[in-house]
Amino acid sequence: MSKQTLLIKEANKLQTVKHFLNSKGRKSNKTHVTYSIAVSHFQTFLSESEYCDYNIETILSPLLEGKINIYRLLDKFVGYLVDGNRKLSYQSIVVYIAGVKSYLEFNDVDISSNKFKKMVTLPSKQKRIKQAIDAQDIRSILSSCTNVRLKALLLVLASSGMRVGEALSLRNSDVNFDESPTKVHLRAENTKTKQERDVYISDEAKRELKKFVDSRYSDKDECRKFPNHLIFTKRTLKRETVDTRMLYVRLHDQFIKLLEKVEMNRRKDGQVRRNITFHSLRAFVKSTIATHTNTDFSEFYLGHSYSTYWNVKANEIRDLYLKCMKFLTFLDYATVESVGKDFEAKLEQRDQEVSSLVKKVKKLEDEKLYMSTMVEGWEKSFKEQQNEMQNEINKLMSMYGNNPKLAKIKPEALKKKLKA
Repeated sequence: MSKQTLLIKEANKLQTVKHFLNSKGRKSNKTHVTYSIAVSHFQTFLSESEYCDYNIETILSPLLEGKINIYRLLDKFVGYLVDGNRKLSYQSIVVYIAGVKSYLEFNDVDISSNKFKKMVTLPSKQKRIKQAIDAQDIRSILSSCTNVRLKALLLVLASSGMRVGEALSLRNSDVNFDESPTKVHLRAENTKTKQERDVYISDEAKRELKKFVDSRYSDKDECRKFPNHLIFTKRTLKRETVDTRMLYVRLHDQFIKLLEKVEMNRRKDGQVRRNITFHSLRAFVKSTIATHTNTDFSEFYLGHSYSTYWNVKANEIRDLYLKCMKFLTFLDYATVESVGKDFEAKLEQRDQEVSSLVKKVKKLEDEKLYMSTMVEGWEKSFKEQQNEMQNEINKLMSMYGNNPKLAKIKPEALKKKLKA
């Protein structure tokens, strides 16, 4: 961020901002939060720039009257966001520009898309390769985690593929510990797409999560008496009204300290964001499920858009997850060892198949060489016979030319004459 604190409170106090955010926030609370940060950046920019006599509310009048050029203003705002001291990603810059444009248009400031493209220069998008993590990386992180709550969260994320926001919004009634594997219901209001869905967690994630949930109550299974308590809150908090954003911040800070502990805290080049995040676990689950089942199921399972023609029953979804669960297990070493043995067996089988293919290819090559030799022999023999016949024809034609009476001689006698 900039040296000056982001003016979030100052911006959110303004009536035009309140009206705007309340309107946009009806569809998604995340949109409310993102646009709140966007207009706060705009407020901070105005306070640091040549427009310091205005705030984001009072600047509307000169913009509407044409006294301030909207495109020049937005171009300078882009420069403020691109400033290296703020270390904002390309995606963040684009989102904040969109938020400010939405705020201005919400308050009747006309912005031509064509003029905006010509007069406002956005930074070029830099495409970086995402760092993938594997089961061993996750195992290293989990093995060093001593925080029961964080460990339970990481196991849930790494075995279900749900978004961290979806996990932190889970309530006691959303998790069915009696089912095997454990089913988790994601409510529509807590998902990114506003589409409810059911996912599963591994047996080891179930054990760790159940241990954490039970530790928050005085009696075992007392959580059943409080179906609306948020699962990942602390015992001392009011568990139905906790701000999940603050919950995310606390757990994220703990996760960063854990990454530092295992020396996996490397940042992306020139950015605040790290190579490994909560979302890395979701990517791992997507890749694992796609590898061991199919891409359609992996897209469906993670709540992405998928083919409308791909549709299976609930028991089939459960069976497909069970097929993948052992590959989403990290600390249950009996399962991990069996996965390793399966992998070694598959490698051995693959080696045998490769060896068999090599032998078949060698055999085919030998047969090809034999046939090629035979064909060459046939071609040579045919040419020799053809040459002999042509020589005989040439001799006959020569004899006929020298002595036309030979045409009256019988062929048998003529052959004897030729041989002579």
